[in-house]
Amino acid sequence: MTELGKGAATEDGVGPRRKIVILTSHVFLRGYRKASVHFVASRWAEQGHDVHFLTIGHSWLTPLKDRPRFRALSERQANQFETVAPNLRAGAYLPPLHAFSSGNRILNAANGMLFRLYGNYLPRFARSALAAADLVVIESGSALAFFDYAKSLNPETRTLYFCRDLLRSVGAAPVLQDIQAATIGRFDTVCVPSERLGALLPSGGRIRVIPQGVDAVLFDREQPFPYATGSRNAVSIGNMLFDEATVAAMAAAAPDINFHIFGAHWRGSVLPNVTVYGERAFESIVPFLQHADFGIAPYRLTKDEIYLAESSLKLAQYSYCGLPILLPDLIPFTRANAIVYRLDGETAWREKIDMALAMRRSSAFREGILTWDDVARQTLDAAFETK
Repeated sequence: MTELGKGAATEDGVGPRRKIVILTSHVFLRGYRKASVHFVASRWAEQGHDVHFLTIGHSWLTPLKDRPRFRALSERQANQFETVAPNLRAGAYLPPLHAFSSGNRILNAANGMLFRLYGNYLPRFARSALAAADLVVIESGSALAFFDYAKSLNPETRTLYFCRDLLRSVGAAPVLQDIQAATIGRFDTVCVPSERLGALLPSGGRIRVIPQGVDAVLFDREQPFPYATGSRNAVSIGNMLFDEATVAAMAAAAPDINFHIFGAHWRGSVLPNVTVYGERAFESIVPFLQHADFGIAPYRLTKDEIYLAESSLKLAQYSYCGLPILLPDLIPFTRANAIVYRLDGETAWREKIDMALAMRRSSAFREGILTWDDVARQTLDAAFETK
């Protein structure tokens, strides 16, 4: 393994080149949504670091839930790494079975053993990358089960907990919450996008707060107008804590506005002015963000989840595009483009929507928002800080 500070220089000449392995439940596949871990991985690779993006949390069971995703992973990344960009390789551990979180109490009881067994093995392609890594990044979720195994393969490597969500908020199995509590103090760094999220984590972690970023290059490029000429359009992206009932109420109150829903699963009937796109490549969504009249952040959340105001990708992206944002009153979002509605019992939907339509777009809404290049550099600096 490269000694800290003694590796070859990066291509931009800033600091040593690092060998980085990321363990995550996300997939690095064209056509699938991008989360912060994808943007940071890509920027590290562009900065000259050697990045391996390792997908876990999938198996031969995956087709029962998402056959297209399993087929896409199987074609090129099944138990091997594929080069997806210069300095960036993505691969997927696909065993016959895998442990997974469930809302079923009996199944979660069995998961206590299953997750520990599942996290105690990786095939050779993954072991080789981990053994050579200067830094192992473990994202919140199922990847936590692999912490001890990764350290056994490479005791000297730096470890970073890339924590983006409160585990109980995303329905993670109790055993993963137990593993998080037991290991958080053993990570060299715990990186969170929100001070509130850091405060809600188990004690003992070396917390560093680095806000979310935006893809400035992509957003600054003028994109084609994707909407019908003369139409008024609202956009919602992402599926985290998605409040379908609220969006349906908005659409019913404003039949003259077209509502474009990306990423979320819509279970009820769909009004004529609502279009549900499902999961799309992030690049294809950017024109809808650039040219929308306003954005929606329809979170159905509790007080423990208000950290989403600081860690929400959509809020940063809407603001960078200068959009007014409709969001629930429980979120303490302080930018001037916020138009809040009551999380429970809102009736003045038309009034709120008219406020959004009347608000002038402004580049001032983007002030202070980091780029992903900024986030990647700050995250790596935090990972290699001297204790």
